[in-house]
Amino acid sequence: MPSDNKQKRVIVMAGGTGGHIFPAMAVADYLAERGVEIIWFGCENSMESRLVPEKGYK
Repeated sequence: MPSDNKQKRVIVMAGGTGGHIFPAMAVADYLAERGVEIIWFGCENSMESRLVPEKGYK
């Protein structure tokens, strides 16, 4: 039987505009506060490339 003690991870893929990034960031923050590791996929020279590292997400 699998253990429930494993670290949970969520991949978030959102970018381009604040209308996509900020709602996804709110969900990511909620999950991170509960111990979930957040991995964020986005584009390099874009809004999320500046905002996501500030939150400490990978």
